[in-house]
Amino acid sequence: MEKNLHIVEVKDLTLSFPTHSVPDPKPVLDGLSFNIRDGEILGLIGNSGSGKSMTSLAISGLLPRGAVISSGEIIFKGRDVLKEDAKTRRKLLGDEIGFIFQEPATALDPLMKVGKNIDEILVSHGIKDKVKRRSMILEMFKTVGFKDPEEIYERFPHRLSGGQRQRVLIAGAALLKPKLLICDEPTSALDTVTTVQVLDLLKMLCIEFRMTILFISHDLSAVGNFCDRVMVMKDGKIVDKDTTEDILLSPKNAYTAELLANARLDPSKLGLKRATVDYSKSPILTCRNVTAGYETGKNIISGVDIDIFPNEIVGLIGSSGCGKTTLTKTISGLLGYKGEIKSSYAPQVVFQDPVTCLNPAHTVLWHLMEPLRARHIRPGREEARERAVKVLGEVGFEDPENYLSRYPNRLSGGQRQRIAIAMCLMTEPEIILADEPFSSLDASTAAEILKLLMKINLTRKTAILLVSHNLHIVRAVCSRVIVMSEGKVAEEGMCLDVFKDPKSKAAADLLQAENFLHGI
Repeated sequence: MEKNLHIVEVKDLTLSFPTHSVPDPKPVLDGLSFNIRDGEILGLIGNSGSGKSMTSLAISGLLPRGAVISSGEIIFKGRDVLKEDAKTRRKLLGDEIGFIFQEPATALDPLMKVGKNIDEILVSHGIKDKVKRRSMILEMFKTVGFKDPEEIYERFPHRLSGGQRQRVLIAGAALLKPKLLICDEPTSALDTVTTVQVLDLLKMLCIEFRMTILFISHDLSAVGNFCDRVMVMKDGKIVDKDTTEDILLSPKNAYTAELLANARLDPSKLGLKRATVDYSKSPILTCRNVTAGYETGKNIISGVDIDIFPNEIVGLIGSSGCGKTTLTKTISGLLGYKGEIKSSYAPQVVFQDPVTCLNPAHTVLWHLMEPLRARHIRPGREEARERAVKVLGEVGFEDPENYLSRYPNRLSGGQRQRIAIAMCLMTEPEIILADEPFSSLDASTAAEILKLLMKINLTRKTAILLVSHNLHIVRAVCSRVIVMSEGKVAEEGMCLDVFKDPKSKAAADLLQAENFLHGI
């Protein structure tokens, strides 16, 4: 009788990645055991490297090559899926188990239109009628909140905002109405308004399609407002589990308490200082009546006017799809535009996803030389190496020489982001455009990257345009804030003034969503 209450039972699961040089490595999952109750929303939290994502991949049958399960069982609806062949498990994925990946930008094929991306799911599950497949996709697009499903169907992924791409992935995962939906960090790259919308959407699908959800996240605000029960992972094991309220409000386990303290990133406790700004000086970056879009001719941003002054850190906030990333791409020269952009020095960019911004075929040293090559700066071999080592030391690598020959796949997420920042510093810019540099990182790593950017601002006097959906960070580190809505600047002013008394609906909505997520 007890088994019928559980849709998933993981029993003594041990998983590792043995190699010729290390045949008996430390397990990634070490005797892991837990249950997921039928119909519940179960949260799974823990620091990077704790085994959260590997757990979800093991359940879904999507483990990377080289993973070896040496013991254990994964019982799904009464059957041990580890004993089933690859073909049977592939059919299970989609029919019975849906999966929403962390980064929607990399989960969709950029060379195929959105509709074709999702259509492949139905084709792989034997639905041959093309008209029926299109109808099913459009209907699901409506269900997940798209008002113009036909237009979304025909777009390429790069023409969707982060929130829109996430809705597409949710539509794909829910298309065959699976019994278990695994969500791996589905809100980490989203602003507060869109996060609330996505959580509401997932809860609606859970009720309407009678789904069970495994929700993996480092965003404790999302977990607290969404999950029925929470489990805490450390070193491949479950070290704590209880109701959401008990875990988040009165943790009894010391590691859980420490995790919660780190996750509530409090910039005021990091000892952060920023450079002094003299607003009587001329701006180092000016945008006047800037309008830009993509190949369809439809403008994403229009009539944008902004100024950024020497030494200052400016926050750029707004709901998903408002034009924040398009504006940073335009300023950096990655998009054509109408209007006027004046900059005393070419801005450098730190992109949102530290995985896709680095070329997996090249070493760290190659990446550090790329900004110089782009500006036709060709120092001698020894000088280039010395310059690279110096910059790597500046961004926090203790043994810089050791990293020059490494490839991106041998770096953690935080290390990749440090490399991206080091690439910016190679050309000694006056301004850095940081587009959501913390969203894909756990709280501890995000705190380290935040301290690094503040140090660069203070010591190098480098101005920073900080695009972020974390209003807590923006409030603490930025002197001014710019709020965007529907491709235009809705409001701008000193941070304290805008957050205390927002004049625009866009700013008020963001603050209201933040208050909801934090239970204020």
